[in-house]
Amino acid sequence: MLTIYHSPRSRSVRVVWLAEELGLPYRIHALPMFSDEMKTPAYLAIHPLGKVPAIDDDGFILWETTAILAYLIGRYSDGALLPPRESRAGALALQWMDFGENPLTVIMGEIAAHAGPMPEKWRVPALVTRGLAVAPSLVAVVERALEGRDYILGDAFSAADIMLGFGLGIARHLELVGDATPRTRDYLARLVARPAHQRAALV
Repeated sequence: MLTIYHSPRSRSVRVVWLAEELGLPYRIHALPMFSDEMKTPAYLAIHPLGKVPAIDDDGFILWETTAILAYLIGRYSDGALLPPRESRAGALALQWMDFGENPLTVIMGEIAAHAGPMPEKWRVPALVTRGLAVAPSLVAVVERALEGRDYILGDAFSAADIMLGFGLGIARHLELVGDATPRTRDYLARLVARPAHQRAALV
């Protein structure tokens, strides 16, 4: 069975969300964020950086969210959530998946973590200052791209929406998504209303 190494409200929720979208059976190995458990030799053998997500699929270990999503879609579905990478739609999906992680989630996550739950000894205030200067322009990129679209690739939901949705959720928490960004606000509302997302949020 698929094991997902997961911390609630972390990047790994995207892997749980995808598993729910695909109807995959899985079990959760929970790891508290910023905990010593993430730095044990046993877990570093799973993820050498001591982070989440990672998966163990019957002995096959994989980490990095984009790689995990691509693997699970390719192995356990008809591939509809991720167009072939050699196609234009597939290239755009990878573009938005990369954007959804870095810079979007990286910047939003730095602001949220270094101004909030991260242990004080690890906080870097300059990352919050830099992030707040950059973050509105990142949301603006999504706002422009969504003109005339329900999802980032067009009419159909895809893995790219999963990658973007997590970072945009942090942006909404930071009050960077709202009435001033109506397309992004409504897009995020469509994403979080999906039953698979709602189930993943409870894990």
